[in-house]
Amino acid sequence: MLFRSQQAMRLMRLVRTSALVMVALTAFPGIADAANFAGTWTFSAVMATAQSSPVCVLRQSGNAVAGTCKGPNGMGAASGIVNGNAILLRWSAIRTNAIGMSGLITYHGTWGSDGVIRGTWTASPIPGEVGTFSAQKLR
Repeated sequence: MLFRSQQAMRLMRLVRTSALVMVALTAFPGIADAANFAGTWTFSAVMATAQSSPVCVLRQSGNAVAGTCKGPNGMGAASGIVNGNAILLRWSAIRTNAIGMSGLITYHGTWGSDGVIRGTWTASPIPGEVGTFSAQKLR
């Protein structure tokens, strides 16, 4: 009986949380109205000890993005979350040659009024280092 009570409590918390999310989405329309990041993007990213220049092909469904990225030294799947004009994109890079690196590349950026995404990036093989990037959509 205690098990069912715990399940009921979890369900009530889930319902309450879902209701709060729905209120937030209607009260703050910018959260629900995500920019459309679908398409092909060229990235240019630099940090002190590394650089990254993949081309990422992204699909978007609501606030979720997914696709693939391919650079001169690596390729792999990408996925992320969109919030308004902001994006968090994670690329699971697999090196394709001796100078490439395998690991999780994370881009945090904001799409500006000029059509360029700008922000910061990190790479799991280089812990503690943060770089900057920009990305432009191919027409």
